[in-house]
Amino acid sequence: MVAREASGPRLFQLNVARSLAAQLAVAVSQVHSQGYVHGDLHLGNLLLQLPSSLNNLSVEQLYAKFGAPELEPVVRLDGEPIPPSVGVPLHVVPPVWLGKASDEIDPSEANLLLNDFGVAFRPANEVRLVSYTPLVIRPPEAFFEPTTPLSFASDVWSLGCIIFELLAHRSLIDGLLAPQDEITAQQVHLQGPLPPDWWDRWEKRSKWFDMAGNALSNECDVWTWDRRFDEWVQKPRQSYGMEVIGKEEKVALLELLRWMLAWRPGERPSAEEVLGSTWMTRWALPAYDESRKAWTR
Repeated sequence: MVAREASGPRLFQLNVARSLAAQLAVAVSQVHSQGYVHGDLHLGNLLLQLPSSLNNLSVEQLYAKFGAPELEPVVRLDGEPIPPSVGVPLHVVPPVWLGKASDEIDPSEANLLLNDFGVAFRPANEVRLVSYTPLVIRPPEAFFEPTTPLSFASDVWSLGCIIFELLAHRSLIDGLLAPQDEITAQQVHLQGPLPPDWWDRWEKRSKWFDMAGNALSNECDVWTWDRRFDEWVQKPRQSYGMEVIGKEEKVALLELLRWMLAWRPGERPSAEEVLGSTWMTRWALPAYDESRKAWTR
């Protein structure tokens, strides 16, 4: 979702974030209802639809609004001319970005599309053992139970991570290039001890925890749910004068996310149950309804 990268705060307005979270949950629920697991949920596979008003612009108006195409010459690395017979164009045109910064998007523009079904699969017909989601939002069973087929619950774990990220200015688990064991340690800081059989199989746990499950690092290095929420959701919003999440909503939100990130896949809610949760029904889905009404104005 490039709109986040273009924003100074790297935040959506709160009602926009709620709406996008609800729309994504609805999309995942619909995919699951057809018997499919998406298998690669992350922000990069979420798109915002361009406003239909662009269809009414002439070429001249489009160029006036977004700039004319910029031609970049194609050159060989050795500096030699390109023979016409090879069919290589003389110029290429870099893509234009037609969006806007995330904090400038209003509810009428919060129209989400779930993209890239290239690794989607039907658990009823296919055994999938490999997770293709980015490591920071990959479900833990992909690491601890590599011979157990992935299921709908793997999408729910990733969905929970994305919901947090839509509300925050960064991902729930820190470290895009962090190794699996470091990510597991962060997950334990969030969710508490692993299931006993996973704990016993985690070879590098002694780097972060003692046998009783106590963190070996300083307290300042342990990032709990409350700390991540305060530092990555509330404080950035406050610093940019944006609306923050109230106490009652925070309780409902974290209750949902903890459920979605339950260690065992069978202990997570279905996508349909996510939609029926308190946070969804009281905050996210009403924001989605507001967006839909704005689309038709």
